[in-house]
Amino acid sequence: MRRSRGGAAFYVETLLLVLFLLASLTVLVQILGAAKRTSREARELSAAVSIAQNAAELFAASGSQEDFAALLGAEKTARGTLCAAYDVQGGWTEDETQEAYVLEAVLDETPRQAGEMRTAHFVVTAADGDTVLYELDTQKYIGG
Repeated sequence: MRRSRGGAAFYVETLLLVLFLLASLTVLVQILGAAKRTSREARELSAAVSIAQNAAELFAASGSQEDFAALLGAEKTARGTLCAAYDVQGGWTEDETQEAYVLEAVLDETPRQAGEMRTAHFVVTAADGDTVLYELDTQKYIGG
């Protein structure tokens, strides 16, 4: 009996098809992984920008550093900065287990001839403290 060559060709074609399918799946998994990472980074940046902008608005509305700290719900650190913790949605939290972002505010007051210039530098980091997500500087002038 003779074996047909069609059977061998079928197996070769099937093998090539499986290899192509595996290569396609590998590429798709890499693309989906990159998309998930980009989505997470965008979500973190959006929350960080919102936190910093809200802090800047509270700074503009406050009359003093003490008022600002009270509005922000922040605690003064050993370095003299204000620190506040935020959850994943960007809401203020006191629960350290829910902490996802940390806002650090460095405030400065510079006397001028007819008042004072108040400046604030806001840094939003991930809860691990190593990754700076967003920084914002703002100023306001208080006439005297």
